[in-house]
Amino acid sequence: MSSTNPDERRTAIIRAVWQVIAEHGMGAVSMRNVAAAAGVSVGQIQYWFTSKDELLRAGLETMVSGAAQLHDTATEHADDRETLWQLIGQSIPRAESSSAGVSVFHQYIAAAINHPALARILADAKNGAESEVARLLAGIAPEVADPHIAARALMATADGLTMRVLIGSLSATEAERALRLAVERFTN
Repeated sequence: MSSTNPDERRTAIIRAVWQVIAEHGMGAVSMRNVAAAAGVSVGQIQYWFTSKDELLRAGLETMVSGAAQLHDTATEHADDRETLWQLIGQSIPRAESSSAGVSVFHQYIAAAINHPALARILADAKNGAESEVARLLAGIAPEVADPHIAARALMATADGLTMRVLIGSLSATEAERALRLAVERFTN
């Protein structure tokens, strides 16, 4: 790792965590494997992260905050309908390159079943997204009786369609079409 900026070094280590997860699965994350992927010593990893759990938490926190930043950038000048679509549809991998990131995220979800700290991070992120979807729905479609239930249904639909794209049983285009139909049921 050639960068000398401490933030860049930490970011490179987190990217190496994602690389290990993408290439070998969550179980392969170790100080040694992450150090090898980052091209640094185990000691350099330990300078930033004292344990594997800390590495995993930092990787997930960075992923969640990065997704929020991408959403904010994508919707900076968008109306509420486009903001709603971007929030609900952002998890569907539309390109081969985004499949790896979505796959890593889903591996975090699977790991969270037995890892309370990861579960809290994911629950907070999903609850925040669901609240924002409900807020947007209430403004776009005030006739929706319970925007929180509708938001939950749309988020669950997006999650399920994303999983189908990841396993190859739907194309991103098919998933997007199905999700747009679900959104239209609440907003038209």
